[in-house]
Amino acid sequence: MGDPGLSKLQFAPFNSALDVGFWHELTQKKLNEYRLDETPKDIKGYYYNGDSAGLPTRLTLEFSAFDMSAPTPARCCPAMGTLYNTNTLEAFKTADKKLLLEQSANEIWEAIKSGAALENPLLLNKFLLLTFADLKKYHFYYWFCCPALCLPESIPLIQGPVGLDQRLSPKQMQALERAYDDLCQAEGVTALPYFLVKYDDSTVQVSLLKHYSDFFQGQRTKDRYCGSRIDQAFCNLESSLLHSPADSQQDCFKATKGLVECSK
Repeated sequence: MGDPGLSKLQFAPFNSALDVGFWHELTQKKLNEYRLDETPKDIKGYYYNGDSAGLPTRLTLEFSAFDMSAPTPARCCPAMGTLYNTNTLEAFKTADKKLLLEQSANEIWEAIKSGAALENPLLLNKFLLLTFADLKKYHFYYWFCCPALCLPESIPLIQGPVGLDQRLSPKQMQALERAYDDLCQAEGVTALPYFLVKYDDSTVQVSLLKHYSDFFQGQRTKDRYCGSRIDQAFCNLESSLLHSPADSQQDCFKATKGLVECSK
């Protein structure tokens, strides 16, 4: 049991942000491709952690959501989803949402247990979208859900939120930015949802989750990037990250905006 006097790590759920272009493209897909087909479809959204404080945590779907090869907007992270488009309003209302949620959560959990999520962290970034499009009245109904694994016990915060500029020196901040940009460039992306960080007084190094074991060899304290805009909470996706095999022995967390420090 944790110390009742310690604050608890909190998670902020995603808010769906479905652009009008998404509904237009869904209409075209329904008319010309899906027709009466109700089988699940792969779709893609994205999120950004650089919005001003106070704005909701948004997962955006645009017209390009149906093109899995479409580029993700600059400095945004992709999220992979499943679309369940029903043919009737009744089917939409009676769909077993609990079952859909459990199936998606099980996929995340299996990816974590197998280690696949360390190789491909996008397996942690899942969402569900259940829809019905009344094309005669142009009424659209939807249910959006971003599965997040529940931690068995609340995680105590042994230190309150601290800004990166309070934790790192200007030189370290510049080194972190350069190292992050170099890693993004090497991976062919403009943003990474999760990555590892280690630093000392003179250097800052970053790496991918799959290099966890070697990257932190011989170190007691580990930092992982959890880029939250909210002082008191992290994004729901990061609750899945905390279930990863790399974190199975961690007990307490210090909250730093941008970094989570884990201490055994």
